[in-house]
Amino acid sequence: MSTTNMSLRDEIRTKDIWVLMAKFTPVAVLGMSINSLNMFVDALFIGQFLGETALAAMSLAFPLSFITNSFAAMLGVGGSSILSIAIGEKDKESQSKIFGTIVVLSVIVSVLLMGLGWVFAEDMIAAIGGKGEVLRLGVIYYKAIVLGAFFQIFAVATNLLIRAEGKIKEAMVIAMISMISNMILNPIFIGYLDMGIAGAAYATIISMAIFVILDIWYYSTKRASYEVDLTYYKLEKKLARPILAIGISAMMLQVMFLLQQIVVFKVISIYGDDSDIAFMGACYRVMILMLVPGFGFSSALQPIAGINFGAKDYPRVKEAFWKFTIGSTVLTTFLLILIELFPRVVLGWMLPNIVFTPADILNFRLMMSPGFMFSLFFMGIVLYQAIGNAKVAGIVLLLRELVFFLPLVIILPIYWGIQGIYVSFIFQNIIVLAITCYLIFNTFKKWKAQESQDK
Repeated sequence: MSTTNMSLRDEIRTKDIWVLMAKFTPVAVLGMSINSLNMFVDALFIGQFLGETALAAMSLAFPLSFITNSFAAMLGVGGSSILSIAIGEKDKESQSKIFGTIVVLSVIVSVLLMGLGWVFAEDMIAAIGGKGEVLRLGVIYYKAIVLGAFFQIFAVATNLLIRAEGKIKEAMVIAMISMISNMILNPIFIGYLDMGIAGAAYATIISMAIFVILDIWYYSTKRASYEVDLTYYKLEKKLARPILAIGISAMMLQVMFLLQQIVVFKVISIYGDDSDIAFMGACYRVMILMLVPGFGFSSALQPIAGINFGAKDYPRVKEAFWKFTIGSTVLTTFLLILIELFPRVVLGWMLPNIVFTPADILNFRLMMSPGFMFSLFFMGIVLYQAIGNAKVAGIVLLLRELVFFLPLVIILPIYWGIQGIYVSFIFQNIIVLAITCYLIFNTFKKWKAQESQDK
C-alpha cells in the first residue's frame, strides 16, 4: 500500500473527530449540494423558460429518473462500503479490483435501464397521473434523460469510490465541474436553442458525460490513494455479491423515494389538478435542497465509519456517528428556519408567475417541518451501509415508506383533501425517528458487549 494511502488511513484512524469533520464535511456538503442543485437548476430553468405545464411534466418524469439514481446509488454505496472496509483491513487485492467490478456492473445495469425506459416511458408516466400535454412533455423529457443512464450510473458510482477513500475534496471538484456545465447548458439548450423540455435532459446528459470523463481521468492518472488495476474488468463474485448486497439498501432509499413520489402524484391527480402537481414538484425540490447538509455530513461520515469499523475500532465509529449527527442537525435546522420564514421567495424561484394562497404556504410548511429529524435518520442508514449491515438499513427504509407513509398518504386525503398528503410527512418521520433511535442504541449496546468479551 502506498505511503499516501497509509497517511490518509492513519489520519482517519487517529485524528480528532471534530477536526476530521471540519476537514471533510464542508467539501462533502458542497459536493452533495451539487447533485441537489442540478435537480433544482433543471426545475428552475424549466419553470422560468417553459412555465407551469412543463414543470408539472418534469415533476411526473422526475420520480422515474430515480430508477437510474437508485442503481447508481446501489453500485456506488456498495462499492464505497467494501472499499472503506478493505482500506481499514489493509486488503490490497479487494482495493485493486473494485473499480473494474463497478465498471462492468454499470454497463450491464445501464443497458437494461435504457431499453426498458425507452419502451415503457409513456405507460409509466401515465400510470403516475400524466394526462394530455403534461403526459406528452413528460414522455419527451424522460425518453431523453434515460438515454444517458450509463453516464449517470458510472459517474455517481465511481465518484462515491473517490469519496470512500477519503478524497472528498477531489470528488467534489469533479462533481462541481459537471454541475457548472449543467448550469451553463440549460439556458442555452432550453432558451437560446429553443429545444424545450428535452433541452434540460440533454444538458444533464452532457454534464454527466463530462463527469464520467473526469472520473476516468482521476483513476488513469493514478491519483487514487490505493492501487487500482485498470486492466481488470470482470464480475469478481467475492466483490460483486457484497457490493450488490450492501448497495441494495441504498437502492431501496432511492426506490422508496420513487414509490413515495409516484403515490403522492397519483393521489394529487385524484384530488387536485396540474397546478397542484407543479406545486408539489417545487416542494420536493426545496426539500431535497434542505437535505443537502444531511447528505453531505453522511457522505463525510462514510469513510470514517467504514475504515474504523474495518480496523475494529467500534468506540471511534460511535463517536464519529454522534458528532456528525449533531453537526448535521444544527445546520439542517438553520436551513429549515430560513425556508419556513421565506416560503414565497423560495417557491417563487421555480413558480415565478404563481400567486400562492395561505393554504399553499401552510402545506409547504407542513411538508418541510420534519426537516430537523432527517439528519439522524440518514446518519443511521449510512452507518449501517458503512459497516456492511445492509439488512437493518433495508428494514428501516421499508418501514419508513411502505408501512407508515403509504397508508397515511392514501387515507388522510380522504378526510383532509390535498392537505392530508402534506400532513403525512410529519407522522411518518416521527414514527421512523423513534425506530431508528432504538436500532442504533441496540447496535451500540451489542458492540459494547463484544468489546468487553474481547478484553
